[in-house]
Amino acid sequence: MITADAARDLARRFAAGNAEDSRLSEFRSEYPALRFYACSEDDIPPRLSPWVAADGVAVYLVDAGQHCLSLTRDPQHACGLVFAVDAGE
Repeated sequence: MITADAARDLARRFAAGNAEDSRLSEFRSEYPALRFYACSEDDIPPRLSPWVAADGVAVYLVDAGQHCLSLTRDPQHACGLVFAVDAGE
């Protein structure tokens, strides 16, 4: 399980980095049990609020417990993080 503080730190690092793919690869190396994804905030349904946010990056929790990926608010069920970048950033 990942903590909200760790997710905020990863969001800050994601926002500060240059190459999206290399940041995600770095995160996967550090947290091999978690999945990491990136998208635009526009790709996330507007009715959902982020779990945490930092530096223009919203972080959502991914749950794969029902055979399909979905977003969750429960860190106990999360298997990964989605970093959603504000389209205006």
